[in-house]
Amino acid sequence: MLVPATALAYFDRGDAGQEVFSFMRTFDSPRNAALEKSAAANPSTDPSITQLNPAALRLPDGNTRMASMHWQTGEFAENQGTISYTTQFDKFIYQISYNWLDYGTIDGYDEFGEETGVDYEPFSQLVTATAAFPLKHFQFGFTLKFASDKLAEETGDRTAFGLAFDWGVAWQAASKLFGFSLIARDMGCILRDYVDDDEDKHYPMSQTFALAGYFRPKSVRRLTLYADSDFPRFAEANMNLGAEYALGSYFSIRAGFTRSWIDLIRDFKELASSESRPSESNEARMLSAGLGYSSSLFSLDYSFSYLAQGLGQEHRIGLRVGF
Repeated sequence: MLVPATALAYFDRGDAGQEVFSFMRTFDSPRNAALEKSAAANPSTDPSITQLNPAALRLPDGNTRMASMHWQTGEFAENQGTISYTTQFDKFIYQISYNWLDYGTIDGYDEFGEETGVDYEPFSQLVTATAAFPLKHFQFGFTLKFASDKLAEETGDRTAFGLAFDWGVAWQAASKLFGFSLIARDMGCILRDYVDDDEDKHYPMSQTFALAGYFRPKSVRRLTLYADSDFPRFAEANMNLGAEYALGSYFSIRAGFTRSWIDLIRDFKELASSESRPSESNEARMLSAGLGYSSSLFSLDYSFSYLAQGLGQEHRIGLRVGF
């Protein structure tokens, strides 16, 4: 009984406030966003697949290097984006990326809700280094992350730093019609906190485990279905679903959906008129859709997301070039 008791104790929803640097999970490419983070199991030439699963990174056929950039704007970010460079050496694929998040100018208020006249310009950054080792059926990957987060510049405040790592293991069937992955994301903590008080509190990051899979129906070979279930240490587990359909040789259309498991169980029991449905509810769902164009010269992607709880919309656009 010791092993299951220890495993269950790792996921502690009662300490949700301990998690920091949640901005690290927002640097999604248009493709990842359109599929609502569900495509972690399927190998991809989208460089930002490393945000979901470092083992899934690939280079376009005939290319040994790739450069990409994607950018987004929305209710939570005035200016947010990613620049990455990917190359291959021997059997390994390597990638470095720089990610930034500019929240814009925020007005300051005191405890009475009155404007203080002080403006804040918070800014977050993330640098990653990834190594992927693809084999015929199994793939392995590892990402090292260094993040910084500046909230304010008042007396006693400072930029916080954190270090984390991701790892992923993927398996693909010989037919390439289906595959599965096991992933760990943001396994790390703050190295230097936000307050200069001669004492650092090493708050943990999300420390998320995930199971992902994909399936291509034989009857509709151009369609790929995705599923990913995330299990964060300090938050409710959620299910991400997505679908991608190839239109000819160059275009793809995508759609994705996210909902927490507690809400899915509640919805199912309400449909079944069960008296034992969960008393809790997140009522948080997200919907996204997007388009992609890919040729031998370049790839261009766009996505639109409708955020949970009526929090607004986000638009993303991305470009990558292989050479």
